[in-house]
Amino acid sequence: MPVPPRLHGSADPRPGLPWQGWLALAGAVGALVVVWGVEPQGQFFYPRCWLHQSTGLLCPGCGATRALHALLHGDLRTAWTLNPLVVALLPVGWAYGAHAAWAWRTGRRWMPPLGARHLVVLTAVAFVFGIVRNLPGWR
Repeated sequence: MPVPPRLHGSADPRPGLPWQGWLALAGAVGALVVVWGVEPQGQFFYPRCWLHQSTGLLCPGCGATRALHALLHGDLRTAWTLNPLVVALLPVGWAYGAHAAWAWRTGRRWMPPLGARHLVVLTAVAFVFGIVRNLPGWR
């Protein structure tokens, strides 16, 4: 893959972040600002879990928005109580994003750090967590 020529004596051969990247970054920051500023409990614009509404069971993602709200306010204990899976997997998401940003910044081909086996394991963990959190005595 040819390296683009340097423009105006710049030491950085990488072109700027594409507009889609800036749009995704702005959307993510905007969503975090909303989650930080608006308590998820009882708000009409936050998504509702169709599984919980129809069956009363908690899916693996139930409580994720409230847990993220608690984390953004520095309350790790409450976040862990609301959804330990989201709290435990948040560093994986950060590492995934950091890997993608590093690959873009260095001009290397981006390879997802999670292969098919990892995704199968993560899906199995989420499935088991969804079952375990609905057992009597979980909370």
